[in-house]
Amino acid sequence: MAGVYVHIPFCARRCIYCGFFSTVRQEEAARYVSALCRELELRRDYLCGEPVRTVYFGGGTPSRLTPEQIGTVISAIRSTLDLESLEELTVECNPDDITPEYVSALKSVGVNRISMGVQTFNDRLLTFMHRRHTAAQALEAVRICRDSGIGNISIDLMYGLPGQTLNMFDRDLKTALSAQVQHISSYCLSYEEDTPLHALKEQGKLQPADDELCSQMFTLMCQTLREGGFEHYEISNFCRPGFHSRHNSSYWDGTPYLGLGAAAHSYNQTSRQWSPANLDTYLASIENGTPAFDKETLSPKDRFNEKIMLSLRTAQGLNLHTLPLPQQESLLTSAKPFLERGQLIKENSNLRLSESALFISDSIISTLFE
Repeated sequence: MAGVYVHIPFCARRCIYCGFFSTVRQEEAARYVSALCRELELRRDYLCGEPVRTVYFGGGTPSRLTPEQIGTVISAIRSTLDLESLEELTVECNPDDITPEYVSALKSVGVNRISMGVQTFNDRLLTFMHRRHTAAQALEAVRICRDSGIGNISIDLMYGLPGQTLNMFDRDLKTALSAQVQHISSYCLSYEEDTPLHALKEQGKLQPADDELCSQMFTLMCQTLREGGFEHYEISNFCRPGFHSRHNSSYWDGTPYLGLGAAAHSYNQTSRQWSPANLDTYLASIENGTPAFDKETLSPKDRFNEKIMLSLRTAQGLNLHTLPLPQQESLLTSAKPFLERGQLIKENSNLRLSESALFISDSIISTLFE
């Protein structure tokens, strides 16, 4: 099985925290859609005929495209790759782009999952982050999706925002539960270089949330969502039973995927490649019939470290039997201090992080690398 990721870089305006490649050059949308279809044709053999289980439109803001444009790309994927086993077709949307007509049109081209970047239900914080929607619009967008027959709705929340208190995040979590969505992704705010948010921090114009508060928010999130019937299946991801993100899970279990579009990454289990994060360069290379990309061939050490990093992000953890015996023994030696402290848990052949250690997972996992 395999996945397809389609990067749609267009945004009405950039949020101050976003480090992903995006552009406000909406006038290039039609040309970009044509390039995506052409790239698909040029790279049709990348997945070696593997059936595609998931398709994910991310960004940027995919809902800046019309449903017809999204449908054009989906039709190209259907005519080029094997979609007989397709389970999940996700489109990321901004809440203020959602209308009953828009959602119905997405459904008609095969979309069965919508992911919305809500981030917070606090209007003051939404304004600070340059989000285009209000809390009321976000809740209305969820209702429209549900009433339009989308039975798999995911929302993103952020915590650790400047000026956000524990009580404010508690209200966000309870509001999210009341919205009756099936999936919640929640991330601690990071200050990516070359973003307005990072510049504000460097200029001393805002006070980042301290680590202790962020840790408290993470603990509150785990407890609140668990009590609300959600499973905590990956560090930042929670779902109602049966509604985990099939596409994102494929990243964590090493499933190959084809990435289409500017800045999109692809992975075939031995190498990783990525297109230029530049709209003009991407369009010119595809239109010339020679896709531009950088490539990294993964060494055995790289593959081991990635397996450790990605597996331990999940509640399932790492099956030690998938590693050669010498690597199992070396890993368990490195893991011994964390096992003794209860931060890592070994159950039969499985190694996983305790929930209390998930918030500091990066520092633990990095010590387990070869």
